[in-house]
Amino acid sequence: MFLDRLLAHNRPLIGAVVTAHQEGRLLANTYVADLDTVARNAATIAEAARSRGLSTYVMAKQYGRNPDVTRTAIEAGLGPVVAVDTACVSAAVRHGLPVGHVGHLVQPHRGSEDFVVGADPEVVTVFSVDAARRIGAAAVRRGGAPVSVLLRVHGDGDRFYFGHGGGFPAADVVAAAREVDAVEGVAVHGVTTFPCLLADPEQRRIVATPNLATVVAAAERLRAAGFDIRQVNAPGTTSARSLTIAADAGATHVEPGNAIHGTTPLHVFSEEAPERPAIVYVTEVSHVDGDDAYAFAAGHYVDKVLGEFPLTALVGRDAATAVERVARVDTAPDGAIHYYTVLRDARRLGIRPGDTVVMCFRPQAFVTRGRTRSVAGLHGAGSPRAGLHEAEAGAVVWGERYDAEARVVGDPS
Repeated sequence: MFLDRLLAHNRPLIGAVVTAHQEGRLLANTYVADLDTVARNAATIAEAARSRGLSTYVMAKQYGRNPDVTRTAIEAGLGPVVAVDTACVSAAVRHGLPVGHVGHLVQPHRGSEDFVVGADPEVVTVFSVDAARRIGAAAVRRGGAPVSVLLRVHGDGDRFYFGHGGGFPAADVVAAAREVDAVEGVAVHGVTTFPCLLADPEQRRIVATPNLATVVAAAERLRAAGFDIRQVNAPGTTSARSLTIAADAGATHVEPGNAIHGTTPLHVFSEEAPERPAIVYVTEVSHVDGDDAYAFAAGHYVDKVLGEFPLTALVGRDAATAVERVARVDTAPDGAIHYYTVLRDARRLGIRPGDTVVMCFRPQAFVTRGRTRSVAGLHGAGSPRAGLHEAEAGAVVWGERYDAEARVVGDPS
């Protein structure tokens, strides 16, 4: 999906992963993030947000919550982590990263409240009064100030993905806020919904959904009723070029994710999108059968935000060969387990077992059985970032290997 942009803007990443894999320093089934380019992208987004009066939270799930990437993005100017579920909280706590927003998509479940409150998030989203009571009780047990909560709101005509429904009806938001605000241990300080922005493939641009108007109107009603509304959280398809839409509507916070590694729909629509590709999926040819080659694919998951599209991969044992050898990739159907992907026309292309396979698509690494790695120094950017050990300027340094699903032992995620 983003292979052409990768070839145009980040060939050093291709060369690094092919070499490392062939030398046995990089395992198959790994998402690799280029920290130099992550830092560049994050700084671009952060500056665009500041110029429009927006605050940011880092969405870490797409790159498997790799702490090197998150820390690099935060050091480049983006805000703390947004945790879509409690496993995201766990990954941040495990690596000493600040937590900003918990419950963006998935409320904290029963038994996780003390762990969530103990992570000191800026805000926690609740979909119900019951959830607010559980968070409030944990806050009371811990002592200190009440937890700031965001109300998840929805209105007539809003758009949601399957399984994303629920929250407080926007028409009744004032009454709901009064009931939640009366809960000991919490205070209503904002509203949120998702998605507020989406890609329009026909117009080939990013547009506001009805949800954005709903959440802004809910905030206005709450302010008029006397609530201290500090946050109008408007996540969805966030990148430097889409921030104006959210800011002009009245949002205060956004949550960049795929833009940090340059894989949003806008990067399909426009060559002028400023963020560059900074992540690849690296795997290996397992075996060849007739005209087809089979590549390990336990970590393979393509976020088909724009629907079906032809997927291709670079295949080879050195960078010069790989950038010239492009294979068509067929994947398991939705709902099937990804054991292998199939590389077509392998016999003609000369594909062999052990070849490195490099893909560049829109990932959701946290839902896979994949690994993540980071690499710094590919672009002569000086000493490595994100807590990697110091090296001479221009040296290429690899981060530790992390499983995509990082948890703290003993936490309830």
